[in-house]
Amino acid sequence: MKVLLVIIAFFGIAAVDLPDMIRNKQWRNLAIYSAIFLSVFTFGILVASDITVPSPIKAIQVIYRDVLGLSFKAS
Repeated sequence: MKVLLVIIAFFGIAAVDLPDMIRNKQWRNLAIYSAIFLSVFTFGILVASDITVPSPIKAIQVIYRDVLGLSFKAS
């Protein structure tokens, strides 16, 4: 039931947002929007299916700490 509600919600969001982008031929915006939309939709389905999803904050921490060499320490 929760999965169906997620699908309906995302279908409604897409029905509102996509026609204007297609009509105005905003292909770059549409590609970026679609990539983000599909990833969030996937996470939404996984969460609604009661599948444990790792926190994206952990991946962000790895990027800024290990890859970029940044650290945020309280002063």
